[in-house]
Amino acid sequence: MRQLAEYHPTRFMAESSRYDKRRADFAVAFIQALKHTKGRWAGKPFKLIDWQEQIIRDLFGVVKPDGFRQFTTAYVEIPKKQGKSELAAAVALLLCCGDGEERAEVYGCAADRQQASIVFEVAADMVRMCPPLAKRVKILRSQKRIIYSPTNSFYQVLSAEAYSKHGFNISGVVFDELHTQPNRALFDVMTKGSGDA
Repeated sequence: MRQLAEYHPTRFMAESSRYDKRRADFAVAFIQALKHTKGRWAGKPFKLIDWQEQIIRDLFGVVKPDGFRQFTTAYVEIPKKQGKSELAAAVALLLCCGDGEERAEVYGCAADRQQASIVFEVAADMVRMCPPLAKRVKILRSQKRIIYSPTNSFYQVLSAEAYSKHGFNISGVVFDELHTQPNRALFDVMTKGSGDA
């Protein structure tokens, strides 16, 4: 497996930003404490390969002078059968359970609820396969919701009609299959007006 030999922050890091190794290491360690849920890797630790670790370190380790993450949006394209749902689920769990935010609201969106449920099911399986997390998380399958009790945070799948709803206090969004959206409506509701989405 290709491991990241040496990390170099993205060339898009602002001059005023810095790399916080401790925060990046935490994000990587959180994900690597999870297990793969499908195929030949099922049940094996989620060891990030080089490009995955680069993305995670850039997103969670590059911070502005105020300590907040520089990058609040990432567009990542991953070919079929390359672990897209696994990585998306791991990031959703990190945002919900590992970010330290009280009452964090993390949403899983896609063109339809069934597609968004794919990442949810992977995340739910990852929780079940991680005893320390399973003790602290409640999975509400019928609602497609994962609740992290220590901070009262949640990860929730939204229906395609969510764009007609308002009142979200979004901490993070995992948007699967963005290219299949019929229009920008759902994307705009989930990203506009939320500095952390």
